[in-house]
Amino acid sequence: MTYGQDPYYEPPRQNGREKESSRRQIYALVGLFMVSVLVIGVVLAILSTGIGGETFFQTVKIFEHNPVSHGALGEDIEITARISGFPENVTLSYQVIPNNSTAESFREIKPVNKFMLLVTSGGDTYSYTIKGEEILGDITYFISAADSVGNSESTQIYQIGVDDFLVEGMPKLMKVYTNKEAKTTITVRSINQFTKAVRLRVISQGLDTLPGGIIGEFNPATVTPSEGGTATSELTLRASSDKFIPSGVYHIWVEGFVGTQRGTLSRNSSVALLQVPDFDFTVSPSHQRVERVFLGQVTFEQITPYTITVTMDGGFDADLDFRVVGLPSQGVKSRWVFPEETISERPGIQRVELQVITTASAELGFYTLTIYVTGGGREEFEQVNFDIITQSQMQ
Repeated sequence: MTYGQDPYYEPPRQNGREKESSRRQIYALVGLFMVSVLVIGVVLAILSTGIGGETFFQTVKIFEHNPVSHGALGEDIEITARISGFPENVTLSYQVIPNNSTAESFREIKPVNKFMLLVTSGGDTYSYTIKGEEILGDITYFISAADSVGNSESTQIYQIGVDDFLVEGMPKLMKVYTNKEAKTTITVRSINQFTKAVRLRVISQGLDTLPGGIIGEFNPATVTPSEGGTATSELTLRASSDKFIPSGVYHIWVEGFVGTQRGTLSRNSSVALLQVPDFDFTVSPSHQRVERVFLGQVTFEQITPYTITVTMDGGFDADLDFRVVGLPSQGVKSRWVFPEETISERPGIQRVELQVITTASAELGFYTLTIYVTGGGREEFEQVNFDIITQSQMQ
């Protein structure tokens, strides 16, 4: 059997209309492809060059921000900005500079960086609130926005003036003697638009009050400065008694308290030294014996010395008074011999000599002498023995 093309087979005939339809379909597909390529090219051109000649990814722009220029101590501050484009993050960078900061504490102030959050989904407004407990002085800040490919924009640096106050006027040194007092004037100064009432108190380092027996009083206890002005109060430190007052040198300062949105906040004055001066003394020897001597009409004077050693600390520099009680009423007298110069070293030591002068008319006996030293509102005493005997008793 032979296989091959059927000699009687005739292929179907294709008329001209069908050929034209196929040709149009091919042209349509080619045209659609060309249009797609064109559209894609336009989109890529927009993405790469942007509308108006700007790069698309660089359209991240902080186009609306109303700078905050004023705040109040302890009250929240909200900062907002409107950002166009597709920012990946929006950051608020700020630095709080307390108005009572020192050169040393200023070096420790570090900037704070916080992400600002989108207020509403799909919107363009970002916000961050600086809490009131952080608002302790003037603030500098700026806002920056960045997209996912590293393009970014930042605002200029703005400054917020915060209503605040300072406590001033503490002297370098205050000195309070027992049953005495010391005074100074404290000034509360308004910063910016501060006009709130400020309550004052004085404390010592490590304590919520002053050393035992020392009282601090303000007149008045609360002051209100005018806007940008000052208000004053008189501080009196006084020793309430001569008991339970430990002498020494203490660091003290005045605190000013004000009510805020976040509770009560305080400001401190500069540190002052409070001296609570004191003294103590000893007598030597503690016992002396003297012979009463007389020969006919001749009277002999016997001088018996006692040495009083006074130790002064806490900057004690008040005048001292000396007296002795208990001497016989007849034939005995006393005399004080002082050094030419008062020693003012800290602690200072001063030696004074008590001379007990005995004559032949002195009454024999054993006496207890009480020596008093008074100064700086205090009086201290020590007792010694004094024995007047005859020559036979000496043997």
